[in-house]
Amino acid sequence: TPPCGSWQALRTAGRVMSSPGAIDTAVAYCQKNQWPLLSQALTYCWSNEFLDVFRQYFRDHASDFRGMKVGMGSSEHSLEQHAVFQEYLQLYEDRLSEYIESQLGGSSKEFYEELADAKDVQARDPESCDAGTALFIECLVASADYDSFYKVMVREAQKLEAREAMEKMRWDAAPTVAEGKTAEGGDA
Repeated sequence: TPPCGSWQALRTAGRVMSSPGAIDTAVAYCQKNQWPLLSQALTYCWSNEFLDVFRQYFRDHASDFRGMKVGMGSSEHSLEQHAVFQEYLQLYEDRLSEYIESQLGGSSKEFYEELADAKDVQARDPESCDAGTALFIECLVASADYDSFYKVMVREAQKLEAREAMEKMRWDAAPTVAEGKTAEGGDA
């Protein structure tokens, strides 16, 4: 199974795709198979320009997942969490569609046709498929999966809670009186 079967492995996938030549190899494979929109979307989706939007979204909405456990069956999911997921899906689709239409002059329909063709080629002959392209397809599919999204959000909430705990510890450890002053406001 490619390492991006879920969002939890996105960092690993990012490292794989940031290795020298990985994106160029995937782009060349897509171009060889006459998937021009897929090749350009692959480059865009691995860029910080695209990924930073979602990193920020995860941070901005992490508080909605406070106290949740990573396993899907371990916590009850709220309507708010599902709404955050739906909003995320819309943001993802809008960003990708806007890029395909405004920057590449293609349509979402054409993009998804190329994606379906690439998935078919991968299913028929996995050995011939470029690893970077296969990884991109896996990550694209995982990005629309609630379970994968939920895991990312729970981890982001845990990071938020850890940052807040550290800040509280720093605050609690700070002196309560300015150095060199007494509690009454005079010099020590």
